Amino acid sequence: MTYTDNDGKWSSKWVLKTYDNGLHHFRVEFDSGSGSYLPVGQTMSGTYDLTGVILTVQVANGSASYPPLQDAGSCTDASDGTPHPDCRVYVKKN
Repeated sequence: MTYTDNDGKWSSKWVLKTYDNGLHHFRVEFDSGSGSYLPVGQTMSGTYDLTGVILTVQVANGSASYPPLQDAGSCTDASDGTPHPDCRVYVKKN
């Protein structure tokens, strides 16, 4: 999979190593990149939720464990608005 900045200032390519769509888990390994890109790290574990056109992804460096997905559709805590680290929300373009 490839992450690309909307302005084209960075990109990073990751190889999907394992996934479990039933549990919404995946593991990726860094392949190549250019610029100052996100996410950062050589190996990452992730959890995701896809609801309509909203994809919520929460990642953690390394492959020891999968991070808990905090709030689908948001990267902030519902009770106090605190941002969740290493969480991204993407909107599917048609």
